[in-house]
Amino acid sequence: MLLGLACAGGCRSAESSTDVQGLSAKTVLDLGDVKDNPGGYGWFDFRPNVQKLILSGAAETEHIAILWYTAKAGGVGLHRHSKTESVYVIEGSQTDAKGVYPTGTVYFNPPGSGHQITNSSGFFILAYASPPDFTNTALIDEYTPIRIDTKAPDFMNEHPFERKASMRTFAVPLDSGGGLSGKFIEVTSAEERHQYDGNYLLVLDGSCVIEGVPLGEQTLVVAKTVHPEPFTVSAAKGSTCLAMGVSF
Repeated sequence: MLLGLACAGGCRSAESSTDVQGLSAKTVLDLGDVKDNPGGYGWFDFRPNVQKLILSGAAETEHIAILWYTAKAGGVGLHRHSKTESVYVIEGSQTDAKGVYPTGTVYFNPPGSGHQITNSSGFFILAYASPPDFTNTALIDEYTPIRIDTKAPDFMNEHPFERKASMRTFAVPLDSGGGLSGKFIEVTSAEERHQYDGNYLLVLDGSCVIEGVPLGEQTLVVAKTVHPEPFTVSAAKGSTCLAMGVSF
């Protein structure tokens, strides 16, 4: 269900008290409901058999969105990214010339990159520091995406998380000129609070308290504009919290 106010693009209205608990400035999505009841949200046709749900920003600018392939083996033609692109696979898989990205994978394409999507299906969180360019594909540079499998058993040990008290964080090493940053945050204490300034937080594991509201796995909290907003994060009592944030 949608737990915040209606999102940009026309999500259905909320029936929750979360707005008075500190999340009124953000949109909260239960990604399980997005997958199970996609007809209840304000999608628009992005490409044939591909729909997009804008959560903040607009299609012709930097924006946060969910993309959904409505047909198996879906695809998107060759396009270029002048700035960094982030893709998180909610469910399904996405395929391009660099590989196959299954459920739970997040990858970041650097500025100047480009790709053609093939043999893909499912739901994906997109963060575009600039919209995809389907015209200037001759300018695509050679590149290597940064790929992180959040479902891997040794995920936390594969990356240089920095520990401070009951918290560990990992800033994804992205091109500073790409207009996008990514961060993973693990909090193991209800008393330890971390402020993250960004555009969205996704609860990957455990139960996170964001802006004073306990939220479970696969809950997405999105700032309603493209301007980064503060997110106060801690672990729910008796739980740990692992979240991924993306910021413009």
